[in-house]
Amino acid sequence: MLNILFVGRMEKRKGFRYLLRAFAQIKSAVPNARLIVAGAYGKKEREPLVRFAREHGLRDVKFVGYISEEEKPRYYRSAHVFCAPSTGFESFGLVLLEAMAAGTPVVASDIAGYRTALTDGREGLLVPPQDPTALAQAIIGLLNDAERRRCMGEQGRMTASNYAWPKVARSTLDLYEECLEAQRNAARAMRDA
Repeated sequence: MLNILFVGRMEKRKGFRYLLRAFAQIKSAVPNARLIVAGAYGKKEREPLVRFAREHGLRDVKFVGYISEEEKPRYYRSAHVFCAPSTGFESFGLVLLEAMAAGTPVVASDIAGYRTALTDGREGLLVPPQDPTALAQAIIGLLNDAERRRCMGEQGRMTASNYAWPKVARSTLDLYEECLEAQRNAARAMRDA
C-alpha cells in the first residue's frame, strides 16, 4: 500500500473534503493507495465523511482519529506522501515541518502560511487551494515516482532541521545581541555628541 496521510481537525479551512474528493481520482490511477486520516475529530465530524466515502465507493480510507505526539512520528514515517489541503488562514506550516522532519514529501495548498515552510518542487508540491483535480494530479505524480519522493524527503529533512529549537533559540539570541549592541552604539553616539 502507498499511504497518503492527513493530520488535522475537520474544520472547513483544513480542506479535508477536497482531499477526499481527490482520493477518487487517486484510487483510479493508483489502486494500492490508502488515505490515513488522523486528528482531533469526533464521530459527528467523521460520519458525513465516512458516508461520502461509502457512497462514492472509496475504499482504503482509514479514519484513525486522535494520535498522540509520541505516535505522530511513526505515522509521518509510514506515509509516502503527506497532504495539507488547507483553504487558507494558516499562519505557519507546522504539520508540514513535522512531515518533512520525518522525510515525507508534502503536497499542500499554495497559501501564504505554507509557502513560508515549503518551496514548490523542492520538499514537496504546492497546488491551488480548493482544487481536488490539482491535488490528485500532484499526489499521483509523487506516488508513481519513488525517486522523486526520496529526493523531496531528503530535502525536507534538511529544511526542517533549520527549524530545530537549538537553531531557533540561537537565532533569537543573536537578534537580541544585535539589538543590544545597536542600543549601546546609539547611547555612545549620543554621549560623544
